[in-house]
Amino acid sequence: MRLRHEERILKTIKRHKTPYVFALLKIAIIVVPLYILAFYFGRDLDVKFSLILFFLISFFAGIIIVVISVDYLFDRLLITNKRTIWINWKSIFKKEEHEAEFIDIQDIETREKGLLSKLKIFNYGFLEIETASSKTCVTFQDCPDPDGVKHFILGEMERHHMSLKGKKENAEHPEEWSVN
Repeated sequence: MRLRHEERILKTIKRHKTPYVFALLKIAIIVVPLYILAFYFGRDLDVKFSLILFFLISFFAGIIIVVISVDYLFDRLLITNKRTIWINWKSIFKKEEHEAEFIDIQDIETREKGLLSKLKIFNYGFLEIETASSKTCVTFQDCPDPDGVKHFILGEMERHHMSLKGKKENAEHPEEWSVN
């Protein structure tokens, strides 16, 4: 991602922490019983085989944790003074970038989950930015405070449109110069 001429990053938004913690808890709920079973059945097996079994469980749990962590830590929404940029890591080796120019944005939709979204720990949801081509350009799940992000983007869009309008008016009425 490269910034354009006179473009600056105003806000960087990462995924909300709560879904990440829930994903780690799901892994723990699966892995802990596997460790208990390995310990229980490992008593009757050779020590070397038991250690290999514990190593394999730890190795695969570690890989799953790394994949989930990369997705959580590297996904982000950048809001600049001219556009929004969604950087979505699909895997450790593959990422996608989607951008929406402020001029092209037609609709911003948000969804949150019920009354619990009023609590800060559960204040996350879905943010979808649609562009003029009616193709959904940015889809951000687990967005912290999606309504706040929506209003921030709308405010920046208004500032951007006003600055463009001001530049257009200045171009229509150039200053007159005279040489005496």
